[in-house]
Amino acid sequence: MLTQFLHYKFYLIFYLLINAFIFCNNKYITDWGPLLIDNQSLTIRDEEVIHLVDNHILYMNSIFGFPNKELFKIIISDNPQLQSVSNIWDWSLGITKGNTIIMKDISISHISQNRFMQVLRHELNHIYLNKLNAKYNIPRWFEEGFSMYYANENFLSNKLLIANNINNTDMFIIDQLDAKFNSKSKKQFNFAYAYSQVLFNFFIMDYSELILIEVIKDIKSGHIFKDAFYNNTLLTVNNYNIKVIDNIKSNFWWLRLMDFPSFLFIIAPLLLIVAFIIVKIKNYTIIKRWKLEEKLEELKDHEN
Repeated sequence: MLTQFLHYKFYLIFYLLINAFIFCNNKYITDWGPLLIDNQSLTIRDEEVIHLVDNHILYMNSIFGFPNKELFKIIISDNPQLQSVSNIWDWSLGITKGNTIIMKDISISHISQNRFMQVLRHELNHIYLNKLNAKYNIPRWFEEGFSMYYANENFLSNKLLIANNINNTDMFIIDQLDAKFNSKSKKQFNFAYAYSQVLFNFFIMDYSELILIEVIKDIKSGHIFKDAFYNNTLLTVNNYNIKVIDNIKSNFWWLRLMDFPSFLFIIAPLLLIVAFIIVKIKNYTIIKRWKLEEKLEELKDHEN
């Protein structure tokens, strides 16, 4: 009995020492593994980051289950000159490489704290996918669409960008999206990002979140993405691509009318003509009523 007590005491002391070491090195234990925070921000506190991370991990685990537990890191940088990190650093708000998230501090990104936290949730979704088995065969469009969807990023501007390219079918080939993501062109990257949102949202609408959960389960089990996708949709990725293009042509054409500046410029002359006609009709009606009132007055005077 004494031996068993000493055994448990040893493990308790060891556990406390490990956690003390982790605490002293800005590490925090999460359900996804140890988290290391390197925070250079003067406005975002570690406690706020940890609170968001804990809540988001709880949310994602409740839907998809636990990923592999590995050390991951969050860096909040106030250095705008980090082009060596990624070719998209100049215009990005945050990026994820492996198990490391690098966020631009709001002092250099000039976004609200709420938006900062939304971007951090997006990057945490990348971390989740990166912790799955066979992670390197998950295509970028699926990663970005997944990360946007579960960060509640559903931007109308992305849909407008897709609508504006609706007649250029070659732009919508899934197999070419990786090249657009890796391009140094912000225009190419933004299109790939916008199309990823549409591809993923169509997947949820067509197959539901339950099918998505099954796809993630298959990837966890070691299936390559294409097999996991086909097993649960009975479509190859390329056939799904054709289906999405047809949906875009059917459902997105009217969004082009929402490109307000150019749309208003086109219809402004027509609006002026319509307004002129309305005013003219209104004035004619008023003048006609005045003339009728004058005739009635004349008749009354004549009778008197």
